[in-house]
Amino acid sequence: MFLLDTQYLTKLYEVISETENVLTFLHNTRSKQIAEEILKQGFEFQGYLDYTTDMVSAKDPIGIKYFSQIRKAYGNYTIIIQISKEIIESYTQKIAHTDIHFSEVLAINTDEEGIGEDAIHCLAPHFIKGYLNVKTAKFISNENFNPSLKIEVFEENMKKILGQLSHKE
Repeated sequence: MFLLDTQYLTKLYEVISETENVLTFLHNTRSKQIAEEILKQGFEFQGYLDYTTDMVSAKDPIGIKYFSQIRKAYGNYTIIIQISKEIIESYTQKIAHTDIHFSEVLAINTDEEGIGEDAIHCLAPHFIKGYLNVKTAKFISNENFNPSLKIEVFEENMKKILGQLSHKE
């Protein structure tokens, strides 16, 4: 098992470190089918992206190892999400001084009827780099991965969010 863990960590580190100027979020899931759906349809999350993911850095191998140990119980498929720092910083500046999180702006759809007050969002699928099988260390890449792609729906979300905030005041 130790050898396999080492192969998985090596591959995870390699996949994370090959893209620069991005923030990386990891999420484990139990089934290959769910991992495949996330590649094609995007990543659903409730509230904010960091409620169900862990942000890691290729410059912090100890953090990556910690993630892999702690989240192992959640499943054998690690979803790798990467979003350009430029996109995150751009939207974060626009929503500064609000309780809105950048991940809400980057959603391709939102279910307003989420549990409690937290809506369910779906992160655009082009931010999903791929997934890594924990047991085999095999990486499946997303052919549509583009961490820097801004799409029109982001600006629409921004206008909608800012419009709702101005009506509350």
